[in-house]
Amino acid sequence: MVKKWKSLVFFLLLCAVFLGMFFLFGPGVYNDSDQYIKMHIHREPLYPLFLALLRTWFPEEESWLTAMGILQNLFAAFSIWALAGYVGRRFRLHPWEELVVIFLGVVPHMITMYFSSLHLFITNSVMSEALCLPFFTLFMLECFRMCLETDKKTVGKAAAAGLALSLLLSLTRSQMMLTILIWLVVAGVKILLAKGAAGKKLLRLSAVTALVVCVFAMRMFAVKSYNLVFNGHFINNTYGTVNTLTNILYAADREDGGRIEDEEARDFFYRMYDLTEERQANYKYAGNSLKEKTEHIEAWHDTIKYEMIEDVFYQTYDKYVTSDYIIQNLMADETAGKIIRGILPGCFLRWCGNYLLIAHYGLIRSIAVVHPVLNWAAAFIYLSAFVLMWLIYRKDKANDAVRLMAVALLAIAANVAAVSITIMCLSRYMIYGFVPFYIGYFLLAVTWYREYGKKR
Repeated sequence: MVKKWKSLVFFLLLCAVFLGMFFLFGPGVYNDSDQYIKMHIHREPLYPLFLALLRTWFPEEESWLTAMGILQNLFAAFSIWALAGYVGRRFRLHPWEELVVIFLGVVPHMITMYFSSLHLFITNSVMSEALCLPFFTLFMLECFRMCLETDKKTVGKAAAAGLALSLLLSLTRSQMMLTILIWLVVAGVKILLAKGAAGKKLLRLSAVTALVVCVFAMRMFAVKSYNLVFNGHFINNTYGTVNTLTNILYAADREDGGRIEDEEARDFFYRMYDLTEERQANYKYAGNSLKEKTEHIEAWHDTIKYEMIEDVFYQTYDKYVTSDYIIQNLMADETAGKIIRGILPGCFLRWCGNYLLIAHYGLIRSIAVVHPVLNWAAAFIYLSAFVLMWLIYRKDKANDAVRLMAVALLAIAANVAAVSITIMCLSRYMIYGFVPFYIGYFLLAVTWYREYGKKR
């Protein structure tokens, strides 16, 4: 009974915090918000459908925005409460220790408000991250269950819930297709570490791989069907290839354009490249230090994408082809692909170097804020986490805290690797790994103190 009351108090506390943030600061509408509201071809279906449903129920703008904020904040509160409750039970945490876990769940929302470039409370905003972050928290909860539990039914339920959540996540943000692969890795490792014959393990691995293929196929069909209903075309979301071109164009030299076989695509490349040269927006003007190079890429990324790639494409299409934005997007993606195939071989190593620069800021932003001092602090935190994992693993190879941290690190690595390919690693893209990582770190510290620290 006491535990139920404690759980209820924690949930009400979280609801008060999140709803308080909403009623204090109100809903946030930003540049990208209009695309979700208008069901733009760039955007994945789940969040626009969520907004459309709210607009159906609450026709007045002020009403549906209020409903949106309340629901998003309650969902965030629930996801943190559910994760903290499971961790508290599994690791037998004291109430104050569970409060630490809850506090860690709230911290990312403070970071995006006070340290990110947009200064927003994610769950107050008309942005897909408002659903994506709670979904991801619940997804990680199911991955932790898959990894830590031994009862077959419990593991099976967690696997089913985790895979379903990964599908929902992929329909909320394309970036989150990585969760399907995270699920596959966690499920695969669980199978390989289980007792049993090698043949049975191989069959199970084949089965979960087939499931993942089916989920990707379901995701593609759902996106295309959504676009057919609301945009009149049975197609995937557009714009991905144009996004990918941005960082590749940044790393290119003008002579790389000679490798582009298609004449029209080659002409587009030269016009885009000349704009980057004119405004000193490519790698040549990035400075010498790692800090200067990384900050130069981030400073120019959006300008290159919008003003030196998009505008060149769309102004040309408006004048000579069509003003239909969907057709323009399809043409731009096709031409961007031709440009990439031509120039990437010549600038591949430089692009890889820039990719690592972007990724290293992504690793920092996954657990901290980029700052000359905090960068070193983040490196120390990562190193100390690995040291703690190793020290505990040496004494107990089946330790739950070590396993949980391994899943958290997998999530961070996957997110950084995926985002760094197409865009810069801003806080709101990286924040997903913060809660699992610091919960894992806290549990490692608690485990070390309980099991080994007291004995000294």
